[in-house]
Amino acid sequence: MKHKAFTQHHFAQKDKKERQKTSIFRRSGAGFTLTETLIVGAIFGLFVLAGTLILSMERARTRDAIRIADMTRLSAGFALLYGQKATYADAAVGCPTVGSNAALCTLTDVEVGVSTIKDPGTFSYTMLRVPDVDDYAVKFRLERSYGTLKAGEHSLTKSGIH
Repeated sequence: MKHKAFTQHHFAQKDKKERQKTSIFRRSGAGFTLTETLIVGAIFGLFVLAGTLILSMERARTRDAIRIADMTRLSAGFALLYGQKATYADAAVGCPTVGSNAALCTLTDVEVGVSTIKDPGTFSYTMLRVPDVDDYAVKFRLERSYGTLKAGEHSLTKSGIH
């Protein structure tokens, strides 16, 4: 049996300059070059970074929404207490000093679940004014602007959030 001689493919017959014209990145005809791989990796890294930043902002926005909901629950509890007893002073039993935890105020008789409120982040809800006959004040902090409220410390009083 006679063996046929190896015939080169017509692509292999191109000279070196002709091969370089087909792609500015490729030195050989197979695979990706280091430059191409690095460019794709950098683009992928930018997408990951953008996604992480967006996720972080959304988490802060969610924590702020929980804070506003907690302040609404506290406000409702204080309003119900005032409606029943015409004073906020009964709530001072659990939070007798400025700086004490607002969740400890004795509002559980009028509002279910108030004792379970807790700041979803690293801050806390503290009393700025001990509940008395006329008023109360609870301090809380927002991480980002939320509606008309700017980021930073705010207080909840009988007249609303300030």
